[in-house]
Amino acid sequence: MTSLPTRTRAVVLHSYNLDGWRVEDYDLPPLKPDEVLLRVTAAPLNPSDVAFLQGMYGIRKPLPTIPGFEGGGQVIAVGEKLNAADWVGRRAACLATGAIGTYTEYLVTHSSVVLPVADDISDDAASMMLVNPLTAWALIDMAAAAGVKAVIQTAAASALGKMLRRFGESRGIAVINIVRRAAQMESLTAEGAAHVLDSSSETFDGDLRGMASGLGARMAFDAVGGSLTDRILRAMPNGSRIIVYGGLEGSPVSVGVDQFIFRDKHVQGFWLSSWMPQNPVKVAEAWAAVQAQSAAFRSDVRAHFSLDRFDDALRLYTAQMSGGKVLITP
Repeated sequence: MTSLPTRTRAVVLHSYNLDGWRVEDYDLPPLKPDEVLLRVTAAPLNPSDVAFLQGMYGIRKPLPTIPGFEGGGQVIAVGEKLNAADWVGRRAACLATGAIGTYTEYLVTHSSVVLPVADDISDDAASMMLVNPLTAWALIDMAAAAGVKAVIQTAAASALGKMLRRFGESRGIAVINIVRRAAQMESLTAEGAAHVLDSSSETFDGDLRGMASGLGARMAFDAVGGSLTDRILRAMPNGSRIIVYGGLEGSPVSVGVDQFIFRDKHVQGFWLSSWMPQNPVKVAEAWAAVQAQSAAFRSDVRAHFSLDRFDDALRLYTAQMSGGKVLITP
């Protein structure tokens, strides 16, 4: 029997800032009975990963730790509670649990967040099948359950924004797409987006109000935060709701109290890490949909970088997060 690795080459975070990491060897913990050991093939950079590196995410892990929330790989060993014949050799999408993230050669994680993928799904695609696709599915499912005819979304040119639009339209929900630059507006329109607005336009607020009224948009998904949240909520009909799932602007959400008191409007948050354990049946439904509708949940890949070029990967991705996915390929 081939001996299992006890150490892994990885990006190891020593302090919470974008320069607080080194590529070095890291001790792998022994497998717990319900854990899986994978050889990582690819792992994407997401906005949540950048926020975690900066210490601005919803969780902080004791340092040193390995960053990276999702990835894809091949199962090479399992804990004693699991049937090796069902697992070993399988390719899978996975999330990280514990101290070891996905920017590593080898990953130990809980079996509940290791989801085998079909043979026709590439390693690149497998590495990006959880965080963004499940978020897009969950948000559109909330809109469908509320019976809304249309939704508004910010950061519409991002990988997740494009998924939200494609999946929403497949469910018969119109999507008003907000971007921050004219070039992004032109790009989305060329891709077939029917309703696109540029928040930097002088006519944005009036245009959004008219479009929200005309389409009946009573729900919005906001990945930006800051003052934009208030502008969107003010443009929506009375009784509307905005769901904040990101903070790309880096400043607190600002909403006038008149919107709550006189307009019966609502703001709430969404975090995939909380949604998944609370909705196991919906997670299974979402995973089936993500695999069956791979075109709706696809992400474009801009570049691949080895672990030793993590600084180049981070620099490219943070310069333009909507320019296509950047993958770490150990």
